[in-house]
Amino acid sequence: MTSAKLNVALGGVIAASLLALGCSRAHTKTEAAVATPKPDVQIDLSVHGLPKGFFEPDADTKCGNQIIGYRFVVWLNADTLAVGFNTSPNCRSSPDRKVDGLARILVFGSTGALKAERDIPYLADGNGELVAPGEVAPGPDGTLLFRIESVNLDPEGRNESKSGILLLDAELKDVGRLDRFLEQTTFVNHALVFQDLNTHTYSVFDRVPLTQPKQWEQVWPVDARDRKFGEDGIAFMACKQELRPNEYVSTGIVYAGAKQRCTMTAESEDRRQWTVPLRDGETASIVGVLAGGAIVGNINVKDSNAGKLVIWRKDKPMEMLPWVPDKYCGALTGATVDMSRYAVFASDNCNDVRGLMRILGVGHSTTDVGHFIILDRGSQKAIADRTLAKNARAALSPDGLRYATFEAGQLRIYTLPKSQ
Repeated sequence: MTSAKLNVALGGVIAASLLALGCSRAHTKTEAAVATPKPDVQIDLSVHGLPKGFFEPDADTKCGNQIIGYRFVVWLNADTLAVGFNTSPNCRSSPDRKVDGLARILVFGSTGALKAERDIPYLADGNGELVAPGEVAPGPDGTLLFRIESVNLDPEGRNESKSGILLLDAELKDVGRLDRFLEQTTFVNHALVFQDLNTHTYSVFDRVPLTQPKQWEQVWPVDARDRKFGEDGIAFMACKQELRPNEYVSTGIVYAGAKQRCTMTAESEDRRQWTVPLRDGETASIVGVLAGGAIVGNINVKDSNAGKLVIWRKDKPMEMLPWVPDKYCGALTGATVDMSRYAVFASDNCNDVRGLMRILGVGHSTTDVGHFIILDRGSQKAIADRTLAKNARAALSPDGLRYATFEAGQLRIYTLPKSQ
């Protein structure tokens, strides 16, 4: 995969995964980590074909990221989740022998009962090119979104990148496939957003079967930094820069050291807009568009680590949400549809979190471990806070009452306390 195409693919991963990185004061006391409870369900995945050594340090990166691999845990609904991994090698057995990819997906109920199993062959070998890790995420209507990224050889023997998506139901049966690059998924219903080739038209598939997509015509401002689709609207962050004293201009180039003035703009289907200006020098990323049009954002502030997680609403004051301690950088990895609960991967090494933003999942970092934290809007203390290995994965259930981890060769399911 070429570096340009890889950058685009990684951008899509960031959008599908709802990742947000920010910097400011902390608003949640989690310095004293919540004790890790014993899991309600603990399943040894070696009996289901998990390769030996799958969780050894750097097992998925030791070959220079030239082989596409999968490792994930995803909730399909409040009582059903999928866990998956590649049973194919992470490296070539010899320099001239390509790897044929095979991903195994297992669907379990929340009590640990196996409901479905399937192997999916895929093109794993990057032909010597750098590749993005395999991505799996929630899809529309309770489906599993299996992203297909591969590097093929064209008829003249040149590397050619291809992209597509496969949707699977809870029985792991195909319910949709599109051989197109996925721009992003929406926050609430996980609708699929594709940009039509060489146009300003976006197709939004928000249900299964994938028929009659919505169409959205959108010309983004030249200084738009971040943009998110919702089911009934969009939001974007635009930033002017001070290139000469007291003169702020819009440009598609980000100039190092330039002062910035940013504005969050939300737009509904009828093209009505409302805006929220940020303070001078502040920037922000948009996490997602909630039902009803509220916008979740992560404000970055100079000389700080953690960030401010906020909700913007039309004609209402900004709402500050509980967030991680200031010593951490944090990336949102999942949430209930109303943001009543949300999960965060946090680290005191910001490079860890930026590394996380290059893949889908939790815990892939430059150090051995990070923190997996679950926050509740009704509490200023974390309801779960535990260390997680860099090659582990974790996910919050859609109702916010459970979380699952894929770590140390096991699928583990935990119960969370109900909201007060």
